[in-house]
Amino acid sequence: MKPGASDPFADDEETESAAEATATDRETAEDEAGNAPADAAASESSDADGADASAENGDEGTDVPAEFPYIYRRDKVKDERPDVHQLFVRDETDTLARDAERDLEKLLGEDVYRLDAREAIYLAGMRHLDEAADVLREWGYDR
Repeated sequence: MKPGASDPFADDEETESAAEATATDRETAEDEAGNAPADAAASESSDADGADASAENGDEGTDVPAEFPYIYRRDKVKDERPDVHQLFVRDETDTLARDAERDLEKLLGEDVYRLDAREAIYLAGMRHLDEAADVLREWGYDR
């Protein structure tokens, strides 16, 4: 197991020692836990290296054509996600994010992987920059 990684056989809830871990270690542990739907226990195993890639369509570990929706052409939730965007948030933002992930599941009527929910929320924010600007103004920007 990587140093700082969470125990895959332990409870999914963050322990006090994990809370004291560095942000990088927390991100690694969360990425491992993030392979599960937003409000379900981890059910998909993850290959830490993601080594196998399909040369014909650029996907990692799958032979499904690129014209299929992303959810169907991947083997693991991290496939086709080579970039990591580490995000530090305040407690209230973390709470709102978890609530939003559960709300997305209710809207769709199915379990949603945490990484999928977070990326969708991130993209939605990029599509509505005026609303992001409003949040920044609340924080004191543009005064």
